[in-house]
Amino acid sequence: MRIVFSIAMTIVSLAVLAALQATTPPYAMLTGPIKTTGRQADVVAGTMFSARVKQVQKVRTLVWDQFGRAVERQSSGTWVVFSAELQAMRETLPVRGATVIGASGRLYRQSRRADSAPNVLSAKLVQPGLPTTGIFIFEMPEEETRDMELVLSRQYGPQLEDELGIRLEQNGIVSRDRLEIGKNGL
Repeated sequence: MRIVFSIAMTIVSLAVLAALQATTPPYAMLTGPIKTTGRQADVVAGTMFSARVKQVQKVRTLVWDQFGRAVERQSSGTWVVFSAELQAMRETLPVRGATVIGASGRLYRQSRRADSAPNVLSAKLVQPGLPTTGIFIFEMPEEETRDMELVLSRQYGPQLEDELGIRLEQNGIVSRDRLEIGKNGL
């Protein structure tokens, strides 16, 4: 009788362990970002910072002045320029991780071709109590701009930190052929 009871308890223990292993979330999910989502017109706030997208523009050509010379960047796809306002809650922090999730689900990081444009937010520090305005610039295929989400975080791949997702509305996107970026942004 003892042997039968021991075998039964072993089988039950193995079944419980298998169920626990199958239902435990993976480590990356447990230590992943703390996501907060919202719409383009709203202020999306996490625990570390908040963001509001003021304006979204799709353009073929970007122009800005650098060291007294005009810099012009064209794209075979489209440039997507986000004008945004960021505000830190408790401490000074950078918001370097900016990604757009396109219509197909592909991820697009900020364009390195437009790093020298004035007022780029990823080059700034966000201070508590002081709203910081600027732009994020992405280069992507035109068909990816039908349905987009802007994802902001302190760094790419945050763990146990804020990640803000801002759903962009198609009627809030302005299409232009040329955009001149000034020292104060758009």
